[in-house]
Amino acid sequence: MPKKTLKNCTVADAYLAVLADRGVDYLFANAGTDFAPLIESLAKAQALGTPIPEPITCPHENTAQHMAIGHYLVSGRPQMTMMHVNVGTANGLNGLLNAARGYVPMLFTAGRTPTNEDTLKGHRSLDIHWTQEMYDQAAMTREAVKWDYELRNGEQVAAIVDRALSVSMSEPKGPIYLSLPREVLSKKMEEFSFDSPNRVQPASPPWPDPNMIDEVADLLANSERPVMITNWGGRNPGVMAPLTELADRYAIPVVEYRNRFTSISPRHPMHAGYNPNPYVADADVIVVFDTVVPWLPSQVTPPDDCKVIHIATDPMYTMVPVRGFPADISLTCPADIGFRALIPAMAEHEKAAAAKITKRRDKAVAAHQELEDAWRSKLDAEKSQSPISPAFISYCLNQIRDPDTIMVRESPLMQQYIDTEKPGKMLNAGAASGLGHGMGVALGAQLAAPDKLVIGTEGDGAYMFNVPVSCHYVAAEQNLPILWVVFNNQQWQAVHRSTVGLEPDGYASKANRQPLTHFTVDQHYEKAVEVSGGAGFRVTEPDDLMSTLDKALNVVTGEKRQALVNVVCGNS
Repeated sequence: MPKKTLKNCTVADAYLAVLADRGVDYLFANAGTDFAPLIESLAKAQALGTPIPEPITCPHENTAQHMAIGHYLVSGRPQMTMMHVNVGTANGLNGLLNAARGYVPMLFTAGRTPTNEDTLKGHRSLDIHWTQEMYDQAAMTREAVKWDYELRNGEQVAAIVDRALSVSMSEPKGPIYLSLPREVLSKKMEEFSFDSPNRVQPASPPWPDPNMIDEVADLLANSERPVMITNWGGRNPGVMAPLTELADRYAIPVVEYRNRFTSISPRHPMHAGYNPNPYVADADVIVVFDTVVPWLPSQVTPPDDCKVIHIATDPMYTMVPVRGFPADISLTCPADIGFRALIPAMAEHEKAAAAKITKRRDKAVAAHQELEDAWRSKLDAEKSQSPISPAFISYCLNQIRDPDTIMVRESPLMQQYIDTEKPGKMLNAGAASGLGHGMGVALGAQLAAPDKLVIGTEGDGAYMFNVPVSCHYVAAEQNLPILWVVFNNQQWQAVHRSTVGLEPDGYASKANRQPLTHFTVDQHYEKAVEVSGGAGFRVTEPDDLMSTLDKALNVVTGEKRQALVNVVCGNS
């Protein structure tokens, strides 16, 4: 087996060499004193031209975590983050939870404060090395990672890196956590050898039971009122093509419920909108794929004789302690594999079910047209509205994008007005509803696709969660010319709606401004981007929106600088 060998190296040298050999492109990091041996190795590698993951300075851990997520969503390759011991790990938990709930692989690592008070190289040299030590630093991550470990010695570097990557990339995918003691990283080795290429590969994805596929095919083909419901199905770039073929050929409407990615174009006649309730109430067969919550049981339940089928790499969603949705059949596989297996299986029933398929198609096409008409009517009614309507903002953004534009959504952006026809072009990494994900995701996406236009859309509350000064700094340092658009409605709309939903006749519902939900200071977010050399714009009237977006786009595409448009808007 071919090997690579390093002479007179440190454990940190070996660690970086193995990571680079295994295809890790970037190290998104927020450094501390525990990084000293790693920083020495990075500088050494840069001086000698040795391959290493490229280090990216992230002024806040939240930026680093979500850049790794964003890069993976575009490239399909897991990336590495590193934080400062326990406190950095704590700051990175928001991103970790989003990665875990979103099944995103990530090498989440952190230094481990030195344990030796003197003698060993890398020993404690500051007072904080005592106060930052924990009995079990990894404990705070354990519920959200697939695997965690603390590096013990240099001899195990390749085995640990390979274990981390293979576990993270095996279905269901997810993050891992590795802590790195300073003394271990500092240790010198006369020689270090490792296999190249790597012989520890991720497990192949699970394949659905052929008998279950046949049963599902029979149920779907003979159904009179089938529906498919998804939340993050479009995160897998392989889903859109087979799902569209399946839905189109067999006339099965697809509801994207609170979706974070686009699995079928909103223009497709089988796109059934974003509200599952009328379909769930009437269905005789429901296929739930890549969705923890396909409907709210307090609002609607399927008929007693309705068959409910789940498709996912973990269709039991074991990460969730309580989940009681019906599951008559559960197929354990990635959704694209399930759909590719269903298409030929359903072909055996196609001729016999032709009349039912035709009837379903007529109904689904008519329902989709009603949606299109309603969306168009809403836009016509609101396009001149002041404050500016989120529907009109979404429509205008659709006018400046091209089919390959990557849009990141942490905002009231209305997806029915975005003509998404390709997979991986609409990204929302907030799987745990951990706000502050959008800007880091946009940065990571732009890094992975430097030739694509990336538009990052943020609500004003979400924008502040992103630690924007950190994100704008990284955009400037790494020459990532992203177009940022802030939907500025001066409130946390989700909190407002939740309060009114709980107490519709309560005091908060009657208040002009609910406590803790509104921003009473007029925020000029367009000024924040200027700190890092970007261009800022503010829009308050609909007649000025399109021309301002064009100016900002010219900065991004012509001057190769980031630009931010602060749009003062109403609620969606």
